[in-house]
Amino acid sequence: MTRHARNCTAGAVYTYHEKKKDAAASGYGTNTQRVGKDSVKDFDCCCLTLQPCRNPVITKDGYLFDKEAILEYVLTKKKEYARKLKEYEKQKQQEEEQSNEKSANEELQKLAKFFKR
Repeated sequence: MTRHARNCTAGAVYTYHEKKKDAAASGYGTNTQRVGKDSVKDFDCCCLTLQPCRNPVITKDGYLFDKEAILEYVLTKKKEYARKLKEYEKQKQQEEEQSNEKSANEELQKLAKFFKR
């Protein structure tokens, strides 16, 4: 054992046997263990829904998607971004109103000081 290995405090949390037991229970593992059915999708399945494609679309990288799943995703994101944009605009308007109030209050304080003199 080298000097660095003896001083290493970043050891594994699990023992070898605990890792082996967890890998066997989950169905995932090394090449010597049987990989679970859940870890491999069928050839004709969408990468988003993991269901067989009814209207398949393939990317240039070779990923297969169902056109309906992509459109649902795009519409969902579009609605989410529109909602976030409205919230941002509302927040920006509130901050602007607060800054206007603050400047108005400062002006009133300056006038009050002027009249006191």
